[in-house]
Amino acid sequence: MSWSGGALRICGGLVDRYRTEEGSIESRCAHAARTFDLTRREEEVLALLLKGCTRSEIARELFVSGDTVKTHIRNLYRKTGVTGKDELVQAIGGSGLV
Repeated sequence: MSWSGGALRICGGLVDRYRTEEGSIESRCAHAARTFDLTRREEEVLALLLKGCTRSEIARELFVSGDTVKTHIRNLYRKTGVTGKDELVQAIGGSGLV
């Protein structure tokens, strides 16, 4: 999938779909930010991860380096107490925060 269209359409389509649903990605990320004391940028990275974006897509979207994204993701794992992306998605994106 090329960045020129496919990934942006997928992420954009997901944003539109979740905006209209209760328990949207944005609301889950806002709740996670308050619960785990996430920075604004960590919250943005979390939202993009939950939307299925890769690290390189996140870097391009946020105009930062891949290493910066990697650092934000590592901080997310540490703050939320998970060990990987699948666990993070399940905790926050799958069933939501309890």
